[in-house]
Amino acid sequence: MQPDLSGVRGVIFTSANAVGFAPLGQGRAAFCVGERTQAAAEKRGWKVKKVSATAGDLLADLDMALIEGPVMHLAGRHLRMDIVSALRSRGVMATCATVYDQKLLPLSDEAQSAMAGTAPVIAPLFSPRSASHFVEQAGDLARVHAVVISPAVAAVLPEGACASIQVAQQPTGLEMRRSVEKLLADCRLA
Repeated sequence: MQPDLSGVRGVIFTSANAVGFAPLGQGRAAFCVGERTQAAAEKRGWKVKKVSATAGDLLADLDMALIEGPVMHLAGRHLRMDIVSALRSRGVMATCATVYDQKLLPLSDEAQSAMAGTAPVIAPLFSPRSASHFVEQAGDLARVHAVVISPAVAAVLPEGACASIQVAQQPTGLEMRRSVEKLLADCRLA
């Protein structure tokens, strides 16, 4: 069931996934985390007023003058940051609606096979939650070269357990891809 946006003057999207489950924007204001989220929101008819790299950056950069009324954070079930409480502490009327739930899945047969082999493994990890799940599922991380989207994700990995950990220069999918490509090009996996 989609949230009731009656009286809501703007929404916050912290992921592109949420945009796909949200109502159409119909020209309403949106504040987004990430360019991918911005593109998804614009495609679905939202008028993007602010884009920041992270949720923390969005809160820090958000000019209260941009918010013209109550806002709603349209989000997944698993939140890393309580944006609504942060906004309320600044005097902004804010609510949150869960529009999707990202279920954790076991590692695929191919991934299990790679983890059981002898070759190095590259593991791109995009959230603290997925990194924690990967650690639980993977077992021995000694051959794992983790490429993570942020220091918060790196902090989940047990110290010294991975062959290497690289943090993307910016928290974007493009920078994650570049980090994986650089790791492969540098031939540091031997």
